[in-house]
Amino acid sequence: AVVDRGRFRLGPIDLELRWRDRLALTGPNGAGKSTLLGLLTGELRPIAGTVRLGSGVVVGHLGQDRVPGPGTLLEAVRERTELSVEEARSLLAKFDLGAEHLTRAEADLSPGERSRAGLAVLVARGTNLLLLDEPTNHLDLDAIEELEGALAGYDGTLVVVSHDRRLLANLRLGRRLEVVGGRVAEAPLPVAAPG
Repeated sequence: AVVDRGRFRLGPIDLELRWRDRLALTGPNGAGKSTLLGLLTGELRPIAGTVRLGSGVVVGHLGQDRVPGPGTLLEAVRERTELSVEEARSLLAKFDLGAEHLTRAEADLSPGERSRAGLAVLVARGTNLLLLDEPTNHLDLDAIEELEGALAGYDGTLVVVSHDRRLLANLRLGRRLEVVGGRVAEAPLPVAAPG
């Protein structure tokens, strides 16, 4: 597939993702990582080639901008899903968002709490292809570790765009693609830090 975005061109790319693949997308800013995610979400269309999703694939995208809504966390989750109050409470608890979080305004949650809530919503929607674009931006170390924990149990296909070598190493990804100047190539995976 090839994508044109004004003066920028990504591709040609030949990529196949399978069930439970765990893929890192790395590269400098402006290299085309978010453009590649746009192809996978369907927000962008190729000018050449094709993009096909398997039947039953449900794409979930947690982007760099996690803008909170006006209501409480519980209201926001119920609005974005078809969950009952009890189902929403139970789901949020699995993402370490307990009773003390439910009635807080979504805007008052920390970036890490908003990220975990976003993941909870995607899980509730049956997402089996999860795309994360710089998920650790604006997160402190504790929030990053909580995010890592939430992703460790994710059972679907995972694509992570990140400059955070520690996160990429800790997620135990199966492969890494380096995106540079609109081209994509296989690259070695980051090594986990000792300890």
